[in-house]
Amino acid sequence: MSLLCRDQCLKISRFSLGVLALVLWWSIPDSAAQQIRVVPSLSVTEQYDSNVFFTPKSQLSAGAKADDLITIITPQLNFLQGNSLVKANLSVGAVVQKFVNNSALDNVGFNATAGVDLSQAVNRVLPRMRGFRVFGTYQYTPSAPAFGAGSLGGGIGGGFGGGFGTGGVGIAGPVDSGLLTQRIRTTMFTAGFADSYSLSPTTDFQTTYTYSQLSFGAALAPSSTTSGQPANTVFDTTTHSISAGPTSRISAVDTLNVKYTFTQMSQAQFGDYATHGGTLGWGRSWTKEWNSSVNGGLTLIEPIPASSASGGQRRIPATMFPTGGFSVSYASGSSFLRKLGSEIQETMGTSGASAASGGGFLPLLSGMNMPGGIAAPGSYRVTFMYNLGVFPSFVQSAGPIYTHTAILGGIAGITDKLSAQALFNYARSTFTSDTIGTTFSTYGTTVSLNYLITPMLAARLSHQWLMFENQQTSGFSAADLGFSKQMVLLGFTYAYSPRGDFFRTGAFWEGPSGASSSAESGIGKSGSGGMDTKK
Repeated sequence: MSLLCRDQCLKISRFSLGVLALVLWWSIPDSAAQQIRVVPSLSVTEQYDSNVFFTPKSQLSAGAKADDLITIITPQLNFLQGNSLVKANLSVGAVVQKFVNNSALDNVGFNATAGVDLSQAVNRVLPRMRGFRVFGTYQYTPSAPAFGAGSLGGGIGGGFGGGFGTGGVGIAGPVDSGLLTQRIRTTMFTAGFADSYSLSPTTDFQTTYTYSQLSFGAALAPSSTTSGQPANTVFDTTTHSISAGPTSRISAVDTLNVKYTFTQMSQAQFGDYATHGGTLGWGRSWTKEWNSSVNGGLTLIEPIPASSASGGQRRIPATMFPTGGFSVSYASGSSFLRKLGSEIQETMGTSGASAASGGGFLPLLSGMNMPGGIAAPGSYRVTFMYNLGVFPSFVQSAGPIYTHTAILGGIAGITDKLSAQALFNYARSTFTSDTIGTTFSTYGTTVSLNYLITPMLAARLSHQWLMFENQQTSGFSAADLGFSKQMVLLGFTYAYSPRGDFFRTGAFWEGPSGASSSAESGIGKSGSGGMDTKK
């Protein structure tokens, strides 16, 4: 497929999806009136960053200060829409950063994320279609996050080191691989859809398509002219990924799935290359508290022509790599946490309350004012995830990389107003070509306390640590691109949501009368919070 044809097809598919969503939305009859909820939010954060340039301090020019105090202001609008045919989540916001020591780094970033559930509308035309959702994200930031979308269990104010990867090039794109750049203007865009078609009462055929684009602008690090160190070269990366396969419920607690994935990647000054992957997966709910999943398979990287291979010296033959992963999660309540919470509440004079359950389908981005963060008192959840896969490298050298990623995270409700979160991310990447002997390792930790001052105002205190290392068997030393940094932040977020559900874990998207709940509960009702309107 030529690049011109591919671009034209992509533009047509984007336009078609947009038209489909608008037609289905606005052609709804009056009897299926929809409820729209708009929740504005604003966060103000003071943050200390020990390395604002994401680079070794030895590479900075004389007089440059790597550490800084940053004021971050994040205005944001969250939209929720629901009716009997279409449900939609949308978030649009800006991130304004003001630096004390490095005023040249002052910037305004933007993020937008949307999820539209067209399952009911499509089901009217195709009764066997169980689900159909479209999604998209856009982010402009001075530095790409090391890990993909939002934090574990939601968060307040966002931050780097964000959260769970997609297990491949998906919603968060290649940033799930843990690679990091120096401080550079970065634009990330994704769009796609996911559907599920019923083959039998126990088997669905699922398909997912994702388009991902990662682009870089001017570097913002004042590099030394005398250090002799190389620049942190980056490569624009475009990815098309489609996966399809059946998922069967083989028992009340077991699910079996088979999936084929085709991914085509294109990178500046490198060219196009593609992968084919096949996986077999098994998921099981052991108890109400324990859940697990495991998958394994193989990925084939197609031959890379000499014009695209690193250095252009020889043709890289087709190669095969094992891929797979697993996840384990445990969610329950703790008598110790409940006792600790009651003692704190007696000291502070507060009373207990439980949060509603539920979940949204809005892709999350780092830096957003994320709903959630305040868990029910005494409840906790711990999750461990591991993935082994092939990603595109966008740092130092273009081409495919082989990446291990691991994530361990947990959230606990101490009182009805106080929750604690902890998150650990790890990634290790090596190039699939033996001509490039470089290995990248990334470590990240986040520990935070979230406190609900009022139902619409929350505070967050957190510490974040990040380390990026590269080891090379030839060429420059291992410290060329490696760096570490720490961030301490204190932030306050206000969300105009009189229902008091924005900061409660799981309550915002599917509250008892929220816009994402059933159509029957929302028709003709104005609701008690936010700014509700009817079409």
